[in-house]
Amino acid sequence: MSLLETLLRDISSFLNLSSSENINSEPVQKYYQGAEEILKVLKPIILNAIFDSEITSDEVLSKEFKELGVSVEELLQQFERWQPLSSKAYFVLQVESLISEIRNSCLDIFRVLKSSHQHLPYELSSASLELHLQKIKHVGYEQTSSVIKEAKRDQVGNFGPSSEILLRIAESLSLNSNMEVLIEAVALEKLKENTAQAEKLAEVDCIDQLIALITNMHHCLFLKKQSPTCSSVPTPLDFICPLSLELMTDPVIVASGQTYERSFIKKWFDLGLTVCPKTWQTLVHTLFIPNYTMKALIANWCELNNVKLPNLVESTLNQVYPPRATKVKKLVEDLKSKSNNVKLPDLVESTLNQVYPPRVSKVKKLVEDLKSTSTDTQRVATAQLRLLAKQNRDNRIIIANCGAIILLVDLLNSPDTKTQENSVTALLNLSNIDNNKTAIADANAIEPLIHVLKTGSPEAKENSAATLFSLSVIEDNKVRIGRSGAIRPLVDLLGNGTPRGKKDAATALFNLSIFHENKARIVKAGAVRYLVHLMHPAAGMVDKAVAVLASLATTFEGRTAIGQEGGIPLLVEVVELGSARGKANATAALLQLCTNSSRFCMMVLQEGAVPPLVALSQSGTQRAKEKAQALLSYFQRHYRIFRSI
Repeated sequence: MSLLETLLRDISSFLNLSSSENINSEPVQKYYQGAEEILKVLKPIILNAIFDSEITSDEVLSKEFKELGVSVEELLQQFERWQPLSSKAYFVLQVESLISEIRNSCLDIFRVLKSSHQHLPYELSSASLELHLQKIKHVGYEQTSSVIKEAKRDQVGNFGPSSEILLRIAESLSLNSNMEVLIEAVALEKLKENTAQAEKLAEVDCIDQLIALITNMHHCLFLKKQSPTCSSVPTPLDFICPLSLELMTDPVIVASGQTYERSFIKKWFDLGLTVCPKTWQTLVHTLFIPNYTMKALIANWCELNNVKLPNLVESTLNQVYPPRATKVKKLVEDLKSKSNNVKLPDLVESTLNQVYPPRVSKVKKLVEDLKSTSTDTQRVATAQLRLLAKQNRDNRIIIANCGAIILLVDLLNSPDTKTQENSVTALLNLSNIDNNKTAIADANAIEPLIHVLKTGSPEAKENSAATLFSLSVIEDNKVRIGRSGAIRPLVDLLGNGTPRGKKDAATALFNLSIFHENKARIVKAGAVRYLVHLMHPAAGMVDKAVAVLASLATTFEGRTAIGQEGGIPLLVEVVELGSARGKANATAALLQLCTNSSRFCMMVLQEGAVPPLVALSQSGTQRAKEKAQALLSYFQRHYRIFRSI
């Protein structure tokens, strides 16, 4: 009877969700309606069964009801946890399976009641049960999960899933635009991060496959959008907003250095998303500024190719570069008079040369000076390029386009301390643009940067660590940097560098630790001892140190080192007295330590962790609350074990 009452309560709770705003969006609503239809049929059956001793004493039915209860409870939790920015693909895989289980359980229960129990009230009579059984049989429900699984299997092959399959999945998941596909990708990355912290490796693998599927879907939408018609002119990729996949009319730059259409990135931020849609880098702020250079280039291209954009071409030039508008228009006319096959790089370079003649000429001269055999000439050139690269984004684009990056990388091995220092700082400034990050890594800069990290001046070491951090924003570079031997010198800087050097090293190590393979390298290099020391408030690095430790605590080696180096008392202290971010990361680290070692768990309890955890579970950030509640629940479940110890 208790089992049936719990089941009835869960069904009622589920049916009450119909008024929740969270389930009013697709595809959630259609799954809710399908499940609702089944549970509405089931509810009166359960209500009558509670008061029938013949049913409550039937062992076969008890087993069936128990399995049904588990499925209904999980289904309820899935819908209660759903948020507008949750992963739709993962939700569908979970919910479709549960609805199928509930449907099959109901059919089995009705069949058992029909065949084994003849003397039941009318609501449970054979005729009534047959009617209910037919209703449930005819309840329609989606089978998108089978299409997703088929597409995941196709990804293993050489060709991948077809565009038809990908578009069919996108339609089923109500991913109706490229922006919604990118929101789904961000949701899956967040889900993967949380799942990896819980060390659910099988689920992480499944989520990785879904991320690959959504990436293919994004690529498919991009190709579909860009497929040329007989009359259209191919739009240069740099002019297309990564969110809208349309030619930008009002481009703006965000904190990651990427450019987007203003209205689309504003909508992205308004949804509460704080990552760059293209790089998935967490943004330090959600402000954006107009990209006047890009706007002018688009205007030029549109006029050159007779692409009409209302209020764009002339007004852009007049508003952005009023003194130079006439000169740029003259340039466009000159370009028109030449071949119609003007390549984008030629157009960009010509435009820059005309709009910024002194700046481009100066940069080209400095780049030539980098090739000089004179140490003094190289020192002056690197110093000026360092300063120009610091000033603004336009300079960084021009310096990179003039071929400076590969020469600056070569000068990282310069025997002249100042030239080396200038070169690494110039590369750091240039790396603020994502395209330059790729160019720097492709110029084989990682090993020379490590050389500077080992042998350079204190300032050069700091800026080398900061550059490695900047490059590690790109996922492939995390692997390359970790495997190139950068971690040990970064750990040495963490322990023995200047205060700024330690901060740069900690930031770089945190980013590198996101790639799981690097965590063992960081622990082996002795980072935990330094990180524990840096948790002392006097060091001024509590938040950075705790963030790295929380990441390392997801591995056996990391947890062992934290325990051995005396990190547990300090982590408990951060939970009690730290910043909001520090408390969340410290609690995440303690959760890993406790759930994987009863000895560490006992140490945490002996440090008096429970009161600050209780306070945090009630008033911390959302992440901190979740971690604190999980840890307190773990303590409660294992209380007897601790008492016997």
